[in-house]
Amino acid sequence: MTITLQLTPEMEARLQKGVADHDPDTVRQVLHDAVEPTVKALLAGIRQQVTPEEFENILAEMAQIASEALPPGWQGLSDYAVSREGIYEDHP
Repeated sequence: MTITLQLTPEMEARLQKGVADHDPDTVRQVLHDAVEPTVKALLAGIRQQVTPEEFENILAEMAQIASEALPPGWQGLSDYAVSREGIYEDHP
């Protein structure tokens, strides 16, 4: 699992200053401040918003999994098979 911490510009500036000053207490505090909302979101079951690039990657992975599950040479469903008439042909 990968967890991404979101830093505000102020937090990022404090982190950079803490690193530049070799100040472990400041670095720890900034990271702690960034971790806290992420922990709360994870425990609440709230997922961080997916970026468009991440969404496209997820779709590509799903398409790959689906294509690997299909028999070789599968041509897909006909237009009739996915039409209203085709779906409901056996139902009055």
